[in-house]
Amino acid sequence: MSNSRIALVSDDSDLAGSIQSHLKKSLGRRVFQCDFGSVRTHLSQETDGLLLLAAASSAEAESIFQLVREIYIRKLPPVIMIVAGEKVGPMDELQQYVAQYLHWPLDADRLTQVIRQRIGRVRGFAGTDSQESLEQVISRQLLSQTPSLMPLVERLALAAAHEVTVLLTGETGTGKTFLARLIHDCSARREEPFVTVPCGAQPANLIESAFFGHAKGAFTGADRAKIGKFEAAGNGTILLDEIDTLGMEQQAALLRVIETGEFEPVGSNDTRHCTARIIVASNWDLEEAVSAGKFRQDLYYRLNVMSFHLPPLRERIQDIAPLARALVARFNTKFRKELFDISPLAMDALESFPWPGNLRQMENFIQQAVLVSSGSELLLEHLPQQVREYRPARVLIPARVNGDSLTRNREQVERNIIQRTLVVNGYSRVNTANALGISRVTLYKKMKKYGLLRNSNGMENS
Repeated sequence: MSNSRIALVSDDSDLAGSIQSHLKKSLGRRVFQCDFGSVRTHLSQETDGLLLLAAASSAEAESIFQLVREIYIRKLPPVIMIVAGEKVGPMDELQQYVAQYLHWPLDADRLTQVIRQRIGRVRGFAGTDSQESLEQVISRQLLSQTPSLMPLVERLALAAAHEVTVLLTGETGTGKTFLARLIHDCSARREEPFVTVPCGAQPANLIESAFFGHAKGAFTGADRAKIGKFEAAGNGTILLDEIDTLGMEQQAALLRVIETGEFEPVGSNDTRHCTARIIVASNWDLEEAVSAGKFRQDLYYRLNVMSFHLPPLRERIQDIAPLARALVARFNTKFRKELFDISPLAMDALESFPWPGNLRQMENFIQQAVLVSSGSELLLEHLPQQVREYRPARVLIPARVNGDSLTRNREQVERNIIQRTLVVNGYSRVNTANALGISRVTLYKKMKKYGLLRNSNGMENS
């Protein structure tokens, strides 16, 4: 029990102290404690743990309702709701959305009993277990948001633990900023600034000023000195997004910073030193850009110490549900809606849509859906027309007997299962075959039959 993580959330210090004292006496341990204002900074991106929400007055009702909706939608840790006597009657409406609904101090012994029953089924809550490895911390962050990236855990832990330049590639909106932030948050620099520079949004004649700052009078409009992003990042991390948009002159200046740590503000001879950790992101394959003469080869080699490729959302089917739930929870609070769930039909439509705009498109569509929603469940009718009416292209699979629809349906189902299992296992044939309980030879034949063999661009792992 000492390794289990339980969180007590309450704004009332007397109530929290009373519960803490009881749990210390009955369970032999204290539990992690925070208030409703800070709980989201501790809430883990996972599906396990145990949350004790304690309310002492009806004034806390709104904040508690919002938190329970978010937890319920995202399928986060089970909730035990504890109310002090009869003071918080409105909370009774939450009974159907929490694991247990208890009155304090009347149900004190029942609270102990419930925790003992559940303690073996829960593993954790962020911030309460100092014995976690870096891999475990990263795994918790990925499990309920981007489970398809789980095969990257060990390499992400290495990137976080060592001062190396990291290159992230993938289409626009695939989550490169999220991954960069995760590396920063799991590194020794986590308490320092995390600064993002959208290189593609900077005019070519001002990019060096954005990077390195400028002296007063350096150019028209420079009426005062300004520090750049490299200096603002201090000992933290700087993310250079869309680095493929930089011109050759800016690439040369960036190469110098990476190699020597030195730079000068525009219009100044004062040499300064960059102490930040550098992560870069690109929407395009930089190796191809090098071959095309659009990107410096020496800079590419400097950047590509550790690299991670993020596939588009259409190839990460298992990520759609957790991402959708997280977005619904966020906009549910923003628009003060009362959603507690996403209907199966709506989720099926979200998982079937190809998301050409990746996460940014999903964010926009779900924001629209939540805004027009009513009731406690996000329905298919709330989703934008594009999602509701999307029909995937039919995959022509030859039937063994002409007109045998049963065979065609069975093969379509088999193809979908194999495709999803491949995605979950990072296209590793060994792991996929093991998960499906078939041999690698059988898997290969079925992949060939259903057109699932990958091309030779490095996407397949065998």
